[in-house]
Amino acid sequence: MKHMIRVIGAGLIACMLMPVGGVAVAADATLLEQGIAEYRAENFEEALNILETARKEQPASSLVAFYLGMARKQSGDLNGAIKDLNDACTLKPPVLDAFIELADAYHVSGNQEQALAWVAQAEGVLVKPAQVAFLKGQILAASERRGEAIQSFERAKRLDAGLAQAADMQIAINLAGDRKLNRARDALRAVIATDPTSEIASYAKEYEQAFSRIIESYRPLRLTVGLSYLYDDNAISNPSDATARTLIGNPSGQTDHAFVGSLRLDYNPMLSGAGIFSAQYLLHNTQYGNTDTSDENPSTIINSLTLIPGIALGTSALSLPVNYTHVLLKEEKYQQTVTARPTWSLQLAPQHILQAAFSYTRREMLKEPLVGDENRDAHIFGGSAGYIFTYGDQGGMAGLRYDYSYDDAEGVNWINRGHRVSLNGVVPLTPRLKLNLSGDVTLQDYLYANTLFGVRRDDTIWLGSVGLTWNVTPDIALNAQYAHTTAQSNIEVYDYTRNTVTAGVELSF
Repeated sequence: MKHMIRVIGAGLIACMLMPVGGVAVAADATLLEQGIAEYRAENFEEALNILETARKEQPASSLVAFYLGMARKQSGDLNGAIKDLNDACTLKPPVLDAFIELADAYHVSGNQEQALAWVAQAEGVLVKPAQVAFLKGQILAASERRGEAIQSFERAKRLDAGLAQAADMQIAINLAGDRKLNRARDALRAVIATDPTSEIASYAKEYEQAFSRIIESYRPLRLTVGLSYLYDDNAISNPSDATARTLIGNPSGQTDHAFVGSLRLDYNPMLSGAGIFSAQYLLHNTQYGNTDTSDENPSTIINSLTLIPGIALGTSALSLPVNYTHVLLKEEKYQQTVTARPTWSLQLAPQHILQAAFSYTRREMLKEPLVGDENRDAHIFGGSAGYIFTYGDQGGMAGLRYDYSYDDAEGVNWINRGHRVSLNGVVPLTPRLKLNLSGDVTLQDYLYANTLFGVRRDDTIWLGSVGLTWNVTPDIALNAQYAHTTAQSNIEVYDYTRNTVTAGVELSF
C-alpha cells in the first residue's frame, strides 16, 4: 500500500512538472527534476548541462527532449532547439506543448513555412488555442499575409481576453502595413483603453500620435509651382568648331538667358492592400530672351502626363509607368512620345534597393524632315539596371544605373545603339540644405554611314551637374544648379560644349 502511494505521488509530481499531454518515459527523475528547477530559475547553462546528461541516459524520453529543447531555445541555439523539440513532438507519447514551441522556434529562425506547418499540428491537437492563434498571426504577418494575420489575432482575442491588448497592438501594426492608417489608429486606441498604465499602452500612444500626424498632414493631391532664371552659354548646342558653325549658318554661337516656369500636379492616393498608384502632370516652359534670331530660338513648352500603377510584393514591387509627352519648339509642334516602362524594384535591406526595367517608346516628330534619311520617327527599345543606397535620416542617397537603348528610327541617319552609365547622389548638409550631384556618360553608336556626311557617326556625351536645395519651409524650396555638357562626335556639327546656371524657387500647395 505504501509502495502504491509512493508511485502515485511520483506520478502527481511528474504531472505538475510536465506540460500538457506529456508523460515521463522512465526518465531519471532526479536529473530531470534538477534540470527543470535550473530552467525555471533561468539558469539556462546549468539546465543545459544537466538535461544533456539526462538525454544521453534516456534518449527515448519526450519530456527530457522537450526541456532540453526549451533550454537550448533560451540560450539562443535555435538549430539545436528545433532538433530536440522535433523529438519531443514525435517520440511516444508526444509533449503537446512542444508543437507550439517548435512552431515558434521555426518562426524566430525565419522559416515561416515550417512554422505554419507546426502551427497546424498544434491546432490539430488543440493545445493552447489562444496562444496558437496569436503565434499564427505573427507568422502570417512575417509572411506578408496581413489580412489573414489580423483574422488570427482577432481569434486570439476572442479565445483569451488576456491577449486582447497585445493582439490589438499587432492588428494595428498590420493595418499600418496595409496603409489602413485610420483603422490602425482605432486599434491603437483600443490598446490604450484596455490598460492605459501598461508598458504596451505607452508604445501604442506614441504610434497613435504618429499615425494621427500622418493622417492629418497627408495630402494625396499636391501642386508645385516653380520659377527659375537660366543662363545658357550655348542655347542651341552650337558646334565647338568655327568651320562647323559657319557650315550651319551661325558662326558666333548663341549665349542666352531664359526664364523657366513649371507647374507640377502630383496625385498619390493612400491605397490599402498591395496596390500602388500615382500620377503626375507637368507643364514646363523655357522662354529664351534672344529673339533677334527667331529661327534659332530654342524656347520650349513641354506637357507631360505620367501614370504609375503597380503592386507591392513583400520586399519587392512591380510597376508600369506610362508617360505621354508633347513638345512645342518655338511655339510650333515639334515632338510627341509615348513610353511604357515595366519596372521591378527589390529592397535587399533597409538601405539597399535594386531596380531593373524594360522600356518601349514611340517617338513621332511633328514636322516633316528635309530629307527622308533625317526622319527621327522611331520605335525605341531599352533596358536598365540600377542600385540605390540610402543613408542617414535626412534623405541621403547614392545611385548607380546602366541604360541600354536601341533607336530604330525611320531615317537611316538616326538609327543607333546607346549605352549610358549614370551616378547620382544627395548629400544632406543640414536638415534643410542638400547638395545634389549627378554625372553620366552616354555612348551612341550609329549603325549606318550618314548620307549627308559620308561617315558613320559616333558620339560620346558627358554630362555633370552640382546643385543646392534649401527647404526654407516644407512648402518653399530655393535651388541653384550648375551643369556642364560635352558632346564629342566624329561629325563636327554634332560636337559641342554647353554650360548652364539656374537659380529659382518652388512653392508647394
